[in-house]
Amino acid sequence: MTPKNEEQFKDIRDQRQQELRRSALKLFSQKGYAATKVSDITSNAKLSHGLFYHYFESKEDLYVKVIRDILQDFIKLVAAATERNSTALGKMEWLTDVTHAGSIREGVYRHILVLQALYSDHINEPTKSEIVTRYKEAVSGIAHIIHEGQQEGYFIDGDPEELATYHLSLAHGLLIWNARTDRPLALSTDKVLRQLKVNTDKGLMNE
Repeated sequence: MTPKNEEQFKDIRDQRQQELRRSALKLFSQKGYAATKVSDITSNAKLSHGLFYHYFESKEDLYVKVIRDILQDFIKLVAAATERNSTALGKMEWLTDVTHAGSIREGVYRHILVLQALYSDHINEPTKSEIVTRYKEAVSGIAHIIHEGQQEGYFIDGDPEELATYHLSLAHGLLIWNARTDRPLALSTDKVLRQLKVNTDKGLMNE
């Protein structure tokens, strides 16, 4: 048998760490931080309990890192939308499509976990402040696109950050509805964005 090289060992370590993070995402959102044990996380990931501490200092360390991952992915997604060579409407259509792509249930896990973190007694105030700052960074990115769309004549007047908050509330509500029902709604980008658009008869304008 050919011995594994350093790159192969790194791939294995990365894979195991991701399995623990995915397991934690699911369990923390379903059971909450306090009710989730390290042994629950490792058992769900089908990894040994002792292996956990090769990757994370503690349960809190994993909890914070998972939340940071969620917010960082969100920030990158919004930044990618902002940088697209498209109208603001096209950017918002792309962002809406991508946000609702993939596993509905995992999307709900992410949403619930961030909300839990904002009110958690298990996270210190500096970390909470960091979470709020990162979330606001993503909201500000969406607000920037909305402001751009207002100047282009696609979106209604109003405070862009307030409109961004309304948009996210609708998107999150749809996500949770689909996770709880046996008759999920098919995503309609046009309907999701209708509250923002000046003229709903313009239709989709993906570029």
